Order: sequence, then C-alpha cells, then structure tokens
Amino acid sequence: MLKRIREALPTGPGVPAFAGATFVNSVGLGIYYPFSLLFFQSVLGTSLTRIGAALTVAALLALPLLPYVGRLIDRFGPRQVLLVSTVVRASAFAGYLLVDSFWPFLVLSVLVALTMRTEQAATPALAKVLAGKEPPGRWLALSRALFNAGFGLGALAAGLTASASPEVLHGVGAGNAVCIALAGLLYATLPRSRPVGATPGTDRSDKVQPWRSRPFCGVVAAGAGLWMVAVSVEVALPVHLVRDVGAPAWTTSVLFTLNTVVLAVFQVPVAHRVERVRPAVLVAVGAALHIAMPAALAAASHLAPAPRTVALIAAMVIYTVGELLASQAVLTLLTALSPDARRGSYLAFNQMFIGLANALTPLLVTSALDHGANLLWALLTGCALAVAVLMAGPVRRVPAERGAPEPDAEDRPEPTVTA
Repeated sequence: MLKRIREALPTGPGVPAFAGATFVNSVGLGIYYPFSLLFFQSVLGTSLTRIGAALTVAALLALPLLPYVGRLIDRFGPRQVLLVSTVVRASAFAGYLLVDSFWPFLVLSVLVALTMRTEQAATPALAKVLAGKEPPGRWLALSRALFNAGFGLGALAAGLTASASPEVLHGVGAGNAVCIALAGLLYATLPRSRPVGATPGTDRSDKVQPWRSRPFCGVVAAGAGLWMVAVSVEVALPVHLVRDVGAPAWTTSVLFTLNTVVLAVFQVPVAHRVERVRPAVLVAVGAALHIAMPAALAAASHLAPAPRTVALIAAMVIYTVGELLASQAVLTLLTALSPDARRGSYLAFNQMFIGLANALTPLLVTSALDHGANLLWALLTGCALAVAVLMAGPVRRVPAERGAPEPDAEDRPEPTVTA
C-alpha cells in the first residue's frame, strides 16, 4: 500500500513546499470553521443571524472581483498571487480580533472571501506549473488529499480544546492566521513561476474568453453542480438525521469522519490508478455514485436503527468514491481545457460559479427541508444525473493524462475571438 502511494506521488523540488503549504493552510481552516460563528459572535457581540447575513453578502460581493484576480494570475504567475493572497487573508483574520463594529467586519469578510476564492483558482494553476511534464493530476490529488487530512486534523484539535471561554474563541482566529502565514512562507520558497506556454497575445486561444469555450463551460457547470450536491449533503444530513429521522447525533459524526478519512487516504492512489481513463468518464461515473447518499437519506426514515446505520455508512462510502473520482477529474478538465497563458482567468471564472453555489446552496437547502426532505433528495439526484449527462457533450474526448489519444479537432475548444 505504501509503495503504491509513493509511486503515485508527484516528484520534483517543489513538492515539499507545495504539500506543506496546502497542509498547514487546511489545518487552519479546520481549526476555524467549526467555531467560526461563535468566534465572530464573541468578537462582535451581535446575533448569529446578522453575522450569517454579513458572511453571505461578503461572499457575493467578492465574486465580481474574481476576473481581475484571474488576470493577475496570468500576468504575475500563481505563486506570486498566492503569496499576496496569504498575506491579505492572514492580516484579515488578525484584524477580526480588533474590530468591534459591523462595517469593518463586513470589509474584512469580503477580503477573506476574495482571498479564499483566489487560492482555489491559483492553486491548480500552480500545480500545473510545478508539474512540468509530469501528469498534473498527481499534484492536484496530493493537494486534495492533504487538504482533507489537514482540515480533519484541525477540526479535531479545535474540538478537543474548545470551550465557551472568550480566550479560546479568540484563539480560533489567531490560530488560523498563524497557519495561513506559515503557508505563505512555504509558498515563498518555491521558484518564481509564470503560466507555462506562449506569451499572452501570441496565440489565438489567448483571446478566447472562458464563456466562449463550450467544453470549458460544460465542466464549470458540472463542477458547480457537484459542489451544490456536496454542500447540500453537508448542510442537510445532520438536520435530517437528527431532527426528522431521530438518529443519534454520533451517526452524523461517524459519516463525516468516514468521508474525510477516505478522501485523505485514498485520493492519491485512486488518482494514480485512473490516470489512463478519460476524465469525462470519471466525472460521469463519480456523479452517478453521488446519488447513493440522497437515496440513503430518503430511505432512512423507513428503516430500523441498525439497518439504517449500515445503509448510511455504505452510502457514504459509495458517495465518497464518487467524490474521489469526480472532483479530481473536474480539476483535471479545468486545467486541460484552459489555455496556458490564460489559465488564471479561466480558473477564476470557474470560482465565480463555485462561490455563487457556496453562498446560495445553504439557503436553498434549508428552504427545501422546510417543504419536505424528499423534494431535496429528488433535486440532488436530478443535479447529479444532469452532471453525468453533461459529460457526454464536447468534453467527452478530452484525453487521459497518460496513454490516451488526442481529442479530435471537432472536440477542441473553438478559438472564437471576442469583439
């Protein structure tokens, strides 16, 4: 097992710093997220409803700024943008400790939301640059595996040390700021990077806007759809099992822990084993496997406690395998279909839709739950099936990372020049 994992890992001088930055950054997020609302309430002394509304508004306000972030990635390279992003985000979290009114809190929250989306756009671009001639999927898989491992470790550490004391809650923000700063220091040790490829403006594909590429937009829609399913499961599962089904609270903890462990342990070896499979096929199969969780949640109220627990655990394993396949393949397609010199702009365009889904899905889920959980499970099933169908479109012949033929000319993104 260990030998297979070593064979699946990327090589090169940038691996330790890239892996370390990803890990410590995710540890900070794991420390922060479980207690974020309590942290903000301890700082501001206001209602959770007002804080939640501010965070949603901040996430939406950050989205129109992402095209400019993409241009910065294209011009200066992902490493440089990540350096600035980590400095700004660490400073924002440190600034939370000093604010005592609503509007400074909102400004800092916009900066946090913007830099988080920036890192999600710049990290795959950096992985592509660092990979060189190596399959970039290995770097992307390593990033995802370490993110899940670090997030789980941070959440566990926060849970073991949490209390209602203001000192501990303030430590949540400070701990996250320190982790972000450490990630920035590790990014600084990487060599200066520019996107691989031609100088911007020397190729027709440089002039193609992301929304003009049908294959790329199809992958963006698929990624946003899968993100909506994942966020919906995360939000709805504990509410439905505890409130509607009457399952013990530990059931939710077991299911989420299982999901995190499988993603952290098996992401790299699974990505290595499926390198020869076309990514569109992996997305379609992974999307179909996502249906297992909504189906199990729909049946949960009709099962006795023991069979219900077994069914939910089995469904979570199937669902997580779908995550392993689809999320990795979506990233592979996004980087493969974006021109080298415009990769930052393309990935930032994708983050606009991920951010929108992230901001609106909790509201949609809670509204659907109030009208009956079965409606929500039907919507999630339909969303997963729609993603699978999308993969039969223009992206179906994008080659695997190794050993697959090049796509036919008719399947390549059309180099339409915008006016």
